[in-house]
Amino acid sequence: MTIAIEPLEDASAKASLCARLSAELPMWFGRPESNAEYIRGMATRDAFAAFVRGAPEGLIALDYHFGTTCNLWWLGVSPKVHRCGVGRALVERAFKEASQRGCAWLAVETMSPRTLSPEYDITHRFYEALGFHPFVEFEPEPGDYMMWMMRSV
Repeated sequence: MTIAIEPLEDASAKASLCARLSAELPMWFGRPESNAEYIRGMATRDAFAAFVRGAPEGLIALDYHFGTTCNLWWLGVSPKVHRCGVGRALVERAFKEASQRGCAWLAVETMSPRTLSPEYDITHRFYEALGFHPFVEFEPEPGDYMMWMMRSV
């Protein structure tokens, strides 16, 4: 399977793909208020789409902090191409972008293992396979356990 990773510049194209993938991934993106924030936030972030057989099947959006950290702000891959290397290719593109900008770290915020979610267990294994390590856990709302994972560039 050939995967092409291309920058997405158009804000409406980024928002549309984010909305479509969020709807396809309700176990990961099941909070309408959060999804609306992600869709709006695409306008101000660098984004890259993964094209499989010419169709956009994945999206990653990045933001940068302090000139040292590239944050994987949003990542989604259509379930029809899960386990085909699409997510890996998107994270590798983020790594390349981070390196070109002189960043020392890739970071990602995700649900903590304390949430006891089979879907997020898959997410943790995915990031760990790509060299990310748990960094810090926090609880933004009671019972809502999150964590940051980090990887050096």
